[in-house]
Amino acid sequence: MLKRDYLVKQFEEFGKVMAILLGLKKERHFSELSDTIEEALKKYTSLEIKYVESIDNENLIETLTHEKKLSDEQLKMLADLMYEKGEYYVSVNSTEEASTNCFKKAHLIYLFLKENATLNYSLDMHYKLEILEKIEL
Repeated sequence: MLKRDYLVKQFEEFGKVMAILLGLKKERHFSELSDTIEEALKKYTSLEIKYVESIDNENLIETLTHEKKLSDEQLKMLADLMYEKGEYYVSVNSTEEASTNCFKKAHLIYLFLKENATLNYSLDMHYKLEILEKIEL
């Protein structure tokens, strides 16, 4: 019961972070957006964005699940943050490779969660998967 309460609280906090990211994106505060993504990634997964971006896509799921031992919940948060980082790169006209790399990693994680996770499949994940499948990854 304690673990369940902790997870509920963590998801509620993460929902607030996602709302902050949406606000920063809408207000075009891109530097703050990038910093907030980085902070959230460290807080919820103990990983750094540059490290995640550097993981080879072929080994991504293996690295995250076996080496880094991320839970399904942490993987979902990571996928959401990689999706947001991809949108950040698009917003600041960064290299297409950077946005595609983030979107590809988010896509791989979402697919893994859809097929293997104990999490409930959410509409949010469904819509993000649809969007990512339309992008040439």
